Amino acid sequence: MSRAAHPIRALGPVLPGGAMAVLRGALLCLALPALALPTLAQPLLAEGTAPGLPGDILEPPLELAEAGIYCPADHVAREPAPDTESGYILLTDENPELALSTRVVPAYIGISFGIRIRLAPDTPPGPYVLTVRHPPVGPRQVTVESWNPALDSRWGVRSFNFEFDRELVTGTWTFEVSQGDELLLRQSFQVVQPMQAPEAIDICFGNTFLS
Repeated sequence: MSRAAHPIRALGPVLPGGAMAVLRGALLCLALPALALPTLAQPLLAEGTAPGLPGDILEPPLELAEAGIYCPADHVAREPAPDTESGYILLTDENPELALSTRVVPAYIGISFGIRIRLAPDTPPGPYVLTVRHPPVGPRQVTVESWNPALDSRWGVRSFNFEFDRELVTGTWTFEVSQGDELLLRQSFQVVQPMQAPEAIDICFGNTFLS
């Protein structure tokens, strides 16, 4: 389920040996920054609203820097994640960068999409839950996946990577971050057929659709 890549350095929780957690079912990426991001000293989006579909929100202490598409990153290991469709998390030692700022995502193997978020400085660390809601996926028709996003004051990417054909389901996909009963973020994406959103495929994989 997850991954990323292109113009803005940032990452996910650094694990022993320097690896970062990336969730997968399609991959669900936990990419937090191991390094400071001077260009992201302030959130780029105002609290109270997140650009996307009607109903998307952003509330303190969560901060959102970007949302969009990320290119594939190599993974180095995996660990169990029982509340995801695939049942495991991928670990990557690469820093995901935003490839394309958009809320329209092609259903294409290797494409990742998600958000770069953090807690406001001096915010207590948790617990928080990140939930991805989507149309039915796989033989179990899973529609909700969740995990601990390991949030802190460092910018980090949380994303979903299309890894398997069964995940290539068009419709509304929504990322949510909550603390207890309080919803802090809702960021929605529209997943469409590849020919309806070829730009990200071209950026990540070459001249597949665009000349």
